[in-house]
Amino acid sequence: MQIRISHHFPVAPRAYWEGTRGQDFDDKLAAASDIDVTVLERRRDGARTHDELRVSPKKELPALAQRALGSARFSYVQIVDSDDDTMTTTWKVLTDVIPDKVTCSGTSRVIPTADGGCERIIEGEIRVSVPLVGGTIEKIVLEQLEKSYERAAEFIRRHLQGA
Repeated sequence: MQIRISHHFPVAPRAYWEGTRGQDFDDKLAAASDIDVTVLERRRDGARTHDELRVSPKKELPALAQRALGSARFSYVQIVDSDDDTMTTTWKVLTDVIPDKVTCSGTSRVIPTADGGCERIIEGEIRVSVPLVGGTIEKIVLEQLEKSYERAAEFIRRHLQGA
């Protein structure tokens, strides 16, 4: 299933990018997004950053997804490579449950908009190769992902406005 999530922010792309980097911001965003995040690895090489993060959403999955995945929560390791010069990231998710049957990866980029603001575009793909229920699980995960990114975008707008 394809992922495409887009949000507008009322600041220039560079202001967005610089305002959404750093451990302090990451901690505040995790709290606002109702997830636990642990940094497993962080490397910086010039304009490039490599992060490996353990992400554990606090909210439980719906019952159907719990039965199919054998877990109440969809915890995972997220590998993110960021480029400050191009304001892009590539990301990959390695799930704790049935990792051989779940693939999720994509990109994120920040681009200017005509009104002087910017747009964050997240694109990727999620595949759950579980007979009979894989497509349903993909839809459930995508719905939760969209809701999570919407909450995060609301937080980011307030954060960038100094609230």
